[in-house]
Amino acid sequence: MSLDDTLTSIEAQLQDMQAALLASNLQTFEDTAVQLRGAAMALAQALAPVAGALEPAAAQRVQAIGRQLTLVRDQLARVMALTERQAASLLPPVEGVTYGPSSGAAGARIYRAPG
Repeated sequence: MSLDDTLTSIEAQLQDMQAALLASNLQTFEDTAVQLRGAAMALAQALAPVAGALEPAAAQRVQAIGRQLTLVRDQLARVMALTERQAASLLPPVEGVTYGPSSGAAGARIYRAPG
């Protein structure tokens, strides 16, 4: 796959990812994220031979992809925070179960000091 094809694929997948996030379609978002990860690996392999000698147009596209990916990451963080708040409003807060205050019941006899 050429560099131009790889960049086009990543741009399309980022748009699909944003659309899935806005539509709250988690399955599509997850599938697109997996595809995007694969395309990013292909991009890294395609950029390895050029090592900084990238055409200006391709460099601008890579920078635009980076900015768009940052926006998607920020949108995802907002959705996660909103979901966390919604879950907190529906579910009562849980006190520390494992290391919380004891219920007053003594531990097993083997754990008490003799005497």
